[in-house]
Amino acid sequence: MQLLWTKHTKWLDRNPVKVPVSKRLIAYAIDWAVGGIISGFPAVLFYGGITGRSDMFSDLYVFPSLGFPTYWSYLAGILCIVVAFIYYIYIPYKKYPGQTLGKRWLKIKIVNNDDYSDVSLKTLIIRQGIGLFLLEGSAIVVTNYLRQMLTLATGFYFDYYLKLIGMVITMISGVFVLSTASQRSIHDYLAKTRVVGEDEKPVKRKEKKNKKNKKKNNA
Repeated sequence: MQLLWTKHTKWLDRNPVKVPVSKRLIAYAIDWAVGGIISGFPAVLFYGGITGRSDMFSDLYVFPSLGFPTYWSYLAGILCIVVAFIYYIYIPYKKYPGQTLGKRWLKIKIVNNDDYSDVSLKTLIIRQGIGLFLLEGSAIVVTNYLRQMLTLATGFYFDYYLKLIGMVITMISGVFVLSTASQRSIHDYLAKTRVVGEDEKPVKRKEKKNKKNKKKNNA
């Protein structure tokens, strides 16, 4: 089974990192919890302020179902997206290079795959915005709201189908992280990034390149 997996996944990056998989998973869990609470908070505030109800907020569909204009759903969703952008993209770009709060607490960071340099804003938008939010965010609050807004805007229940697709992509991404030494997820491949320790350098990769060059010169 292992040989079969290796044979059909030769294109996967297997250059090792020093970060234990457990750290990667714990950081993800922290960001899922903290990022979810922070990015979902505007919708909760809107729900209480607009409806005057004190029961638990469920989803953006609740506004039209209670007889309120749909634009409240869009406004609440857009504010949640802005807050998620700050948490998942702005903070790793400006405040803590390559680090969400979860990654900072676990002392790991997102870097460019080639030279382990700090990631740019464009790279973070591709990795977090497109890769994480749109493709793999089956359990992320802001992704749920994106699906709900699309459903409300079109009248077609995209929510269910997009969630299923997102779950499949997320599971495949998880397999990549757990089964390869590089621990690169789908959004890492998309943005050409990887997650490493704060002080980790690509020494081994450079050494391998130097050895290959020496062999070529000797030949």
